Amino acid sequence: MKGSIILKQSQMVELEKLLRTVYRKLRQEINTIIGREVSLNEFMVLKYLYFSDHAKASDLSKELNVSASHITSVTDSLVKKGLIIRRRSDQDRRIVEMVLTDSGKLLVQDLEEKKSAYLQSKFSQFSERELADFIRLFRKLNE
Repeated sequence: MKGSIILKQSQMVELEKLLRTVYRKLRQEINTIIGREVSLNEFMVLKYLYFSDHAKASDLSKELNVSASHITSVTDSLVKKGLIIRRRSDQDRRIVEMVLTDSGKLLVQDLEEKKSAYLQSKFSQFSERELADFIRLFRKLNE
């Protein structure tokens, strides 16, 4: 019994190390692809706006799990780059919403294609069964 506990502990240590390493490597490689145009944080804001049409800073802060001041810094940069605009809400003029510009939409589409091609190449080494197992296990972890 004790041997199995030690084995499980060693498995957990190895699993933690592998998860951390894989996460760091994927993040660095995706950051390299995306980072030529915008930072990863900027890309996350752009992508959120792409799929939700518009958002308040508080929505972005909550969704991306970052501080409001961080969102302000990121959106200031995106405004300067001409990728988003700030506009007053039609329903409540006190509310400021972030909206993608046409340039922002095109950039998200381009970066999503590059990211998709990268992930495709990264996961092409796995069989359909292995990919299904990945998905099943990550869903289980996410419960």
